[in-house]
Amino acid sequence: MSLRTLFIFLVLVNLLFFAWAEGYFGIPDEGREPERLARQLAPEKLKVAGAAAPAGKAPTEACRLIDGLAPEAAQRLRIEAQDQAPELKLASEPVEEVTRYWVLIPPLPDRAAAEKKLVELKRLGISGHQLLEEEGELKLAIVLGAFNGEKEGNEFLQDLAKRGVRSAKMQPREKTVVKVQLTVRGAADSLDEKLRKLLAPFSAAILSPCTEKH
Repeated sequence: MSLRTLFIFLVLVNLLFFAWAEGYFGIPDEGREPERLARQLAPEKLKVAGAAAPAGKAPTEACRLIDGLAPEAAQRLRIEAQDQAPELKLASEPVEEVTRYWVLIPPLPDRAAAEKKLVELKRLGISGHQLLEEEGELKLAIVLGAFNGEKEGNEFLQDLAKRGVRSAKMQPREKTVVKVQLTVRGAADSLDEKLRKLLAPFSAAILSPCTEKH
Protein backbone atom coordinates (compact mmCIF):
# COMPACT_ATOMS: atom_id res chain seq x y z
CA MET A 1 0.00 0.00 0.00
CA SER A 2 1.39 3.34 -1.01
CA LEU A 3 1.77 6.24 1.43
CA ARG A 4 -0.93 8.17 -0.48
CA THR A 5 -3.39 5.33 -0.09
CA LEU A 6 -2.55 4.95 3.63
CA PHE A 7 -3.04 8.66 4.23
CA ILE A 8 -6.47 8.66 2.55
CA PHE A 9 -7.47 5.58 4.59
CA LEU A 10 -6.55 7.23 7.89
CA VAL A 11 -8.49 10.40 6.96
CA LEU A 12 -11.59 8.34 6.19
CA VAL A 13 -11.28 6.45 9.47
CA ASN A 14 -11.07 9.73 11.40
CA LEU A 15 -14.09 11.14 9.57
CA LEU A 16 -16.12 8.01 10.31
CA PHE A 17 -15.17 8.14 14.00
CA PHE A 18 -16.10 11.83 14.22
CA ALA A 19 -19.49 11.22 12.59
CA TRP A 20 -20.21 8.34 14.99
CA ALA A 21 -19.19 10.37 18.02
CA GLU A 22 -21.52 13.22 17.02
CA GLY A 23 -24.45 10.85 16.58
CA TYR A 24 -24.87 11.22 12.85
CA PHE A 25 -25.48 7.50 12.64
CA GLY A 26 -28.55 7.74 14.95
CA ILE A 27 -26.94 6.15 18.02
CA PRO A 28 -27.31 8.54 20.99
CA ASP A 29 -24.49 8.57 23.42
CA GLU A 30 -26.04 9.08 26.85
CA GLY A 31 -22.64 9.76 28.31
CA ARG A 32 -21.66 12.55 25.95
CA GLU A 33 -20.77 15.80 27.74
CA PRO A 34 -23.31 18.15 26.04
CA GLU A 35 -26.32 15.97 26.92
CA ARG A 36 -25.06 15.36 30.47
CA LEU A 37 -24.70 19.09 31.04
CA ALA A 38 -28.15 19.75 29.61
CA ARG A 39 -29.68 17.29 32.06
CA GLN A 40 -27.76 18.76 34.97
CA LEU A 41 -28.81 22.32 34.12
CA ALA A 42 -32.53 21.66 33.52
CA PRO A 43 -34.03 24.66 35.34
CA GLU A 44 -37.27 22.89 36.28
CA LYS A 45 -35.26 20.33 38.27
CA LEU A 46 -33.01 22.77 40.09
CA LYS A 47 -33.44 23.18 43.87
CA VAL A 48 -31.68 25.79 45.97
CA ALA A 49 -29.59 24.13 48.63
CA GLY A 50 -28.67 25.88 51.83
CA ALA A 51 -29.47 26.33 55.48
CA ALA A 52 -33.09 25.99 56.50
CA ALA A 53 -34.98 29.21 57.21
CA PRO A 54 -34.59 30.18 60.85
CA ALA A 55 -37.58 29.42 63.02
CA GLY A 56 -39.54 32.37 64.40
CA LYS A 57 -38.60 33.68 67.83
CA ALA A 58 -40.55 32.30 70.77
CA PRO A 59 -43.10 34.86 72.05
CA THR A 60 -42.14 36.86 75.12
CA GLU A 61 -43.76 35.46 78.28
CA ALA A 62 -45.57 37.64 80.83
CA CYS A 63 -46.73 36.87 84.37
CA ARG A 64 -49.77 38.06 86.34
CA LEU A 65 -51.11 37.45 89.86
CA ILE A 66 -54.77 36.94 90.69
CA ASP A 67 -55.73 37.54 94.34
CA GLY A 68 -58.95 37.74 96.31
CA LEU A 69 -60.56 34.45 95.25
CA ALA A 70 -61.97 31.85 97.60
CA PRO A 71 -60.80 28.26 96.94
CA GLU A 72 -64.07 27.35 95.19
CA ALA A 73 -63.90 30.39 92.89
CA ALA A 74 -60.22 29.76 92.13
CA GLN A 75 -60.99 26.18 91.13
CA ARG A 76 -63.82 27.36 88.88
CA LEU A 77 -61.46 29.86 87.26
CA ARG A 78 -58.90 27.14 86.60
CA ILE A 79 -61.55 25.06 84.84
CA GLU A 80 -62.65 28.05 82.75
CA ALA A 81 -59.04 28.80 81.81
CA GLN A 82 -58.38 25.21 80.77
CA ASP A 83 -61.45 25.31 78.55
CA GLN A 84 -61.07 28.80 77.04
CA ALA A 85 -57.30 29.36 77.04
CA PRO A 86 -55.46 26.03 77.54
CA GLU A 87 -52.16 27.60 76.50
CA LEU A 88 -52.02 29.61 79.74
CA LYS A 89 -49.96 28.17 82.61
CA LEU A 90 -51.62 28.48 86.02
CA ALA A 91 -50.22 27.74 89.46
CA SER A 92 -51.99 28.33 92.78
CA GLU A 93 -51.14 28.62 96.45
CA PRO A 94 -53.31 29.31 99.51
CA VAL A 95 -52.93 32.64 101.30
CA GLU A 96 -54.44 33.97 104.51
CA GLU A 97 -56.31 37.26 104.64
CA VAL A 98 -57.55 39.12 107.69
CA THR A 99 -61.25 39.93 107.47
CA ARG A 100 -61.32 42.82 109.97
CA TYR A 101 -58.98 45.53 111.23
CA TRP A 102 -59.01 47.98 114.09
CA VAL A 103 -57.52 51.46 113.91
CA LEU A 104 -56.54 52.32 117.45
CA ILE A 105 -54.26 54.27 119.73
CA PRO A 106 -52.06 51.72 121.53
CA PRO A 107 -52.62 51.11 125.27
CA LEU A 108 -51.86 54.16 127.43
CA PRO A 109 -49.69 53.75 130.57
CA ASP A 110 -52.54 54.44 133.00
CA ARG A 111 -56.12 55.62 133.17
CA ALA A 112 -55.15 59.26 133.69
CA ALA A 113 -53.21 59.22 130.43
CA ALA A 114 -56.13 57.54 128.69
CA GLU A 115 -58.57 60.20 129.94
CA LYS A 116 -56.25 62.94 128.76
CA LYS A 117 -56.07 61.37 125.30
CA LEU A 118 -59.88 61.16 125.13
CA VAL A 119 -60.13 64.89 125.84
CA GLU A 120 -57.57 65.60 123.13
CA LEU A 121 -59.51 63.51 120.60
CA LYS A 122 -62.70 65.39 121.43
CA ARG A 123 -60.91 68.70 120.93
CA LEU A 124 -59.75 67.52 117.49
CA GLY A 125 -63.29 66.60 116.54
CA ILE A 126 -62.69 62.84 116.58
CA SER A 127 -65.80 60.94 117.63
CA GLY A 128 -66.97 57.32 117.70
CA HIS A 129 -63.96 56.09 119.68
CA GLN A 130 -64.01 53.47 122.44
CA LEU A 131 -61.71 53.01 125.44
CA LEU A 132 -60.92 49.33 126.07
CA GLU A 133 -61.02 48.64 129.78
CA GLU A 134 -61.07 44.83 129.83
CA GLU A 135 -57.99 43.01 131.04
CA GLY A 136 -55.65 41.94 128.27
CA GLU A 137 -52.91 43.18 126.01
CA LEU A 138 -55.09 46.02 124.68
CA LYS A 139 -56.32 47.37 128.05
CA LEU A 140 -56.53 51.21 127.95
CA ALA A 141 -56.17 51.26 124.17
CA ILE A 142 -58.57 53.59 122.32
CA VAL A 143 -60.33 52.11 119.27
CA LEU A 144 -61.05 54.78 116.66
CA GLY A 145 -62.59 52.61 113.94
CA ALA A 146 -63.16 49.05 112.64
CA PHE A 147 -62.78 48.08 108.98
CA ASN A 148 -63.29 44.98 106.85
CA GLY A 149 -60.34 45.75 104.59
CA GLU A 150 -56.79 46.97 104.99
CA LYS A 151 -57.24 49.61 102.30
CA GLU A 152 -60.09 51.31 104.16
CA GLY A 153 -58.11 51.24 107.39
CA ASN A 154 -55.12 52.90 105.78
CA GLU A 155 -57.29 55.62 104.29
CA PHE A 156 -58.75 56.30 107.75
CA LEU A 157 -55.24 56.48 109.23
CA GLN A 158 -54.24 59.06 106.63
CA ASP A 159 -57.31 61.14 107.48
CA LEU A 160 -56.47 60.97 111.20
CA ALA A 161 -52.92 62.12 110.52
CA LYS A 162 -54.23 65.17 108.64
CA ARG A 163 -56.39 66.00 111.67
CA GLY A 164 -53.45 65.75 114.07
CA VAL A 165 -53.71 62.16 115.35
CA ARG A 166 -50.35 60.55 114.60
CA SER A 167 -50.15 57.87 117.29
CA ALA A 168 -52.89 55.66 115.81
CA LYS A 169 -52.09 52.40 114.04
CA MET A 170 -53.95 49.56 112.36
CA GLN A 171 -54.13 46.09 113.89
CA PRO A 172 -55.87 42.87 112.77
CA ARG A 173 -58.51 41.77 115.23
CA GLU A 174 -60.41 38.83 113.75
CA LYS A 175 -59.58 35.39 112.38
CA THR A 176 -58.00 35.04 109.00
CA VAL A 177 -59.65 33.38 106.03
CA VAL A 178 -57.93 31.19 103.45
CA LYS A 179 -57.99 32.44 99.91
CA VAL A 180 -56.07 31.41 96.81
CA GLN A 181 -53.45 33.32 94.86
CA LEU A 182 -53.07 32.28 91.21
CA THR A 183 -49.94 32.84 89.14
CA VAL A 184 -50.70 32.95 85.42
CA ARG A 185 -48.10 32.92 82.64
CA GLY A 186 -48.65 33.35 78.92
CA ALA A 187 -47.68 35.26 75.78
CA ALA A 188 -47.12 38.91 76.67
CA ASP A 189 -49.01 40.27 73.66
CA SER A 190 -52.27 38.52 74.56
CA LEU A 191 -52.18 37.60 78.26
CA ASP A 192 -53.98 40.67 79.64
CA GLU A 193 -56.78 40.47 77.07
CA LYS A 194 -57.39 36.78 77.80
CA LEU A 195 -57.41 37.38 81.56
CA ARG A 196 -59.91 40.23 81.26
CA LYS A 197 -62.33 37.87 79.55
CA LEU A 198 -61.72 35.04 82.02
CA LEU A 199 -62.09 37.27 85.08
CA ALA A 200 -65.27 39.04 83.95
CA PRO A 201 -67.52 36.75 86.08
CA PHE A 202 -65.19 36.98 89.11
CA SER A 203 -65.82 40.40 90.63
CA ALA A 204 -63.64 39.68 93.68
CA ALA A 205 -60.54 38.94 91.60
CA ILE A 206 -57.65 41.41 91.87
CA LEU A 207 -55.21 41.36 88.95
CA SER A 208 -51.63 42.64 89.35
CA PRO A 209 -48.13 42.10 87.88
CA CYS A 210 -46.02 39.32 89.36
CA THR A 211 -43.48 40.20 91.99
CA GLU A 212 -39.80 39.28 91.58
CA LYS A 213 -40.14 36.01 93.53
CA HIS A 214 -42.64 34.81 90.93
